[in-house]
Amino acid sequence: MNILRAVPQVEKFDTGLRYTDILFGFVLRELFLRLQNWAQIDDVTKLQLIAGTTLVLGSWIGFRRSVHRSNYQPKFFNLPLFRFLADQLMLILYFRIAVLTSAPGVTTGAQVPQTNGARLAQQTTTLVFCVFALYLAWDLLGLWMARARRKVEGGTVQPVYPLIEDSSKTDQPQPLNWVGFWITFGALAFMFILRASAECIAPLRLFVYIIVILLAYRWVKELRTNSQLSRNR
Repeated sequence: MNILRAVPQVEKFDTGLRYTDILFGFVLRELFLRLQNWAQIDDVTKLQLIAGTTLVLGSWIGFRRSVHRSNYQPKFFNLPLFRFLADQLMLILYFRIAVLTSAPGVTTGAQVPQTNGARLAQQTTTLVFCVFALYLAWDLLGLWMARARRKVEGGTVQPVYPLIEDSSKTDQPQPLNWVGFWITFGALAFMFILRASAECIAPLRLFVYIIVILLAYRWVKELRTNSQLSRNR
């Protein structure tokens, strides 16, 4: 059965990271095309774009800063592949959030049409909730990778995805990032409550709540990352 399993290999050229960076750039372009016409858009659209930019920039920084990002090559079929696919699904949702509002013609000077504030707020809330669900799935896949074990010759049990240091595999298992999982779970729970009550909340207030949740989530995750880096020194 071992021949049916992809052999875990360390990613040496970081192609997955560079590819994802390019896609982040496409999403940010759509947001900035809309933000550059700040004076022409209504307050609801402004807050929606601020929420979208906060989400995308925070995710890109978190993606780059993550100490638990997989350094293993995605293969058919292994856990790093499914984690990579989760990243790409997130980017699709980011792009959808970015294009929920219309952009004026950059060269023609066309005006931005007025948006349905309540509908825009509810759509954005649902999409952000789905993003957090993917964050949680990403964390679960990371825990699965850290717990994965296999038997080798002699009956010894070893980690399938051991810790990587200096671009080389060690014989140490990866740490289980339960704290990160529960941080994401808590943020998802808040977004679930917000989504369930979205119809009863004014659009402007709803976007403020989303922005607060996004900033709080990234702040707590950054504290967690800094704590881990301090212990590893």
